[in-house]
Formats: sequence, structure tokens, C-alpha cells
Amino acid sequence: MIDSEGTPRVLEFNCRMGDPETQPIMMRMKSDFVQLLDAAINGKLANMEAEWDRRTALGVVLAAANYPQAPRTGDVIAFHTPQATSGTSHFHSEPADTAQEAKVFHAGTQAKKGQAFTAGGRVLCATALGDSVRVAQQKAYQLVQTVHFEGMQYRTDIGHHAIGRKVD
Repeated sequence: MIDSEGTPRVLEFNCRMGDPETQPIMMRMKSDFVQLLDAAINGKLANMEAEWDRRTALGVVLAAANYPQAPRTGDVIAFHTPQATSGTSHFHSEPADTAQEAKVFHAGTQAKKGQAFTAGGRVLCATALGDSVRVAQQKAYQLVQTVHFEGMQYRTDIGHHAIGRKVD
């Protein structure tokens, strides 16, 4: 947070892999994450250089029904893939390949018999890369439209403040 005098203050620092604060950062990582972890374990991280995608990353959390008070669990998660040739659409238990431009991160999910189910409050995070905040935002919300589960809720204003500041 930045106060009225321009002084920044840290209120919270999240770095857990399942947190929506971490997932957009992971979209930008071009290096092999396992190699970086291995180097860290072996005391050789100083010899490594992480490579990052310079594009903007933005994530939209898809939350369960009744989140945050009493999130409902057990709802089937379906991933919608439009079929351009037939004009129909299909639902899958995993998202379609999006050429590394966009990715759905699982958080509060559980797999049973080849299907994904809601298992927590913040269920998924639809995350995308773009050459600007606006482009990343558009891609992330396009990805949101490919996901469905009963009671799914999400904010529709992610990235709007950054766009309003003419960051992109």
C-alpha cells in the first residue's frame, strides 16, 4: 500500500505457489523452475540466472459459491472448448492448450475419476500474458469464459486501475 504521502508499506507478502499473487509471476518465468529449485537446494543458486518474459501477466480468481464465508465444494469443473468447424462446443476436465499465452492454475480443486471438482474457496486462477495490461486482461477474461462450475464467481474489474493509469 502507498499512503497519501507516497510512502510504500508492506501489509502482506504472499509467495505460496497456490496463491493468486504468485501465479501471474510464474506465467512470466521462462527458466526451468525445477532447475532453479535444484540449484537453491544445492547452494548453487548464485550461479543461476532466471529468465523472465517481459510481458504483463494478469490473473482472475474463480471462486466457489458462497466464498469467502462458507465456500461450497464438490461442484464439477468443466473447461469449454469451442469447435470452429462444427459450431458446437465441448466441455473437458482440463483446459485446452493455449500456447503458453494463458493458463488456468488449479488451487482449490480435487481430482476424482478423471474429473476436476471444487475443493476450496479460490478454485482456479485464469492467468494470461500480454504486451500490455489491457491485452493480458482481455486474454485472462477470455479464458474465464472457457470455465464453468455451479456457483462460479469472479471479479470483473481486475486490471482496470492499472489501465486507468495509462500503464499500458
